[in-house]
Amino acid sequence: MNNEMDNELEQTVTAKKKPGVAREVIGIIVVFILMLVLNILVGTVIGLINVELPLVVFGTITEVALVIPAIIYTLMKKERVPESFGFRKIKVSTILWTVLLTIVSAPLLWCANALSQVFVPNTIIASSDTLTSGSLLTSYIVVAVVAPICEESAMRGFCFNRFRRVTSLAVAAVISGVMFGILHLNINQMCYAIVIGTIFALVNFASGSIWTSIIMHFIYNSFGFLVLAVVQASAELSGIDFAQQAEVTRTQSNVMLIAGLILLVISIGFSFLIKKVLRRIAMNENNKEAVEVFSKKKAEEAATE
Repeated sequence: MNNEMDNELEQTVTAKKKPGVAREVIGIIVVFILMLVLNILVGTVIGLINVELPLVVFGTITEVALVIPAIIYTLMKKERVPESFGFRKIKVSTILWTVLLTIVSAPLLWCANALSQVFVPNTIIASSDTLTSGSLLTSYIVVAVVAPICEESAMRGFCFNRFRRVTSLAVAAVISGVMFGILHLNINQMCYAIVIGTIFALVNFASGSIWTSIIMHFIYNSFGFLVLAVVQASAELSGIDFAQQAEVTRTQSNVMLIAGLILLVISIGFSFLIKKVLRRIAMNENNKEAVEVFSKKKAEEAATE
């Protein structure tokens, strides 16, 4: 009798929540569409008025435009942006664990990047001239500092955190990862952005703070930018068109497919490490819910039941 009453009560509560959940999901999707439109619109308008802005200015404007709809929506909900986006302090030791997570997650990113290039060009290499032209320092600031803060605020701080309130962790992580991929507007970056965007969401859940994904995003972008700058400089000294040479190699050999498959095997081997580090981050921040989610023991018990 009590069980029947509990079930009826649960169904009643769920029925009452559904309209609110639907409104929130629609709100998140609308804000995401506005992010895309505003980001494209700002870039297009700047191009149309034929104003030559330094990359640091242009990049900062487009990245800030991305997060504006999320901030407006949060304020309209009468919530404080820092708390809503998850800007909470983390321990120094958590930063170190986050760096380790970045390292063990890297093969996943490289695998998705390599396999996508079996079908499409590497977008970053194709635009290497633009990225490394002018002041390397200012370009680096946009790529490694401005982009991680703005994109993480929009994708994890807003999209993931709000989806997490109305859906399961897995659904929220994957959907925000897919949104992060779409945000890049090209197939190559979309593939690895979905993968790593999901990891970014999980680390934020583990730590309870957006700073962890900002740190990971910063490391990945810094590493990619520095490698690109060094290779581009070396190619120029040798009189080689780096972008053209990379495209020839990609289309005339199976190097990307082979590299992608090797990285896939490595990624599978590293997957248990990713889970362990996520659990360690959760333990370090005393996040009991996340500890249980990433706990092997709990997973085994659930499987037995």
